[in-house]
Amino acid sequence: MSAQKKQVRKAFRAAVFERDGYSCRACGFRSSPERAEAELDAHHITDRNEMPNGGYVAENGVTLCADCQKNAEAHHRGDPVPPGFAPEDLYGLIGSSEGAARAAADKE
Repeated sequence: MSAQKKQVRKAFRAAVFERDGYSCRACGFRSSPERAEAELDAHHITDRNEMPNGGYVAENGVTLCADCQKNAEAHHRGDPVPPGFAPEDLYGLIGSSEGAARAAADKE
């Protein structure tokens, strides 16, 4: 992975974690800035491959713990999605939408 892509990913994770208070938006698990990298994921709500510029914008990211991340990934795998983990539900948790995420990603 290029140094530039690492910086983009790092900035994305930092923006999402900070906005979400280092807490899983689905279940409320609380982490800290020091532990976030090990305990949390900045989940792309709409797959990176389907978004302009990889969708590395806070409007397309939500902080999830490992268990909630597995539930959210069901959508990307094509599996049945547990209640509350569909993309529109995740966007609702952060006050965003796919349209807002696409618009923000287009500007990157």
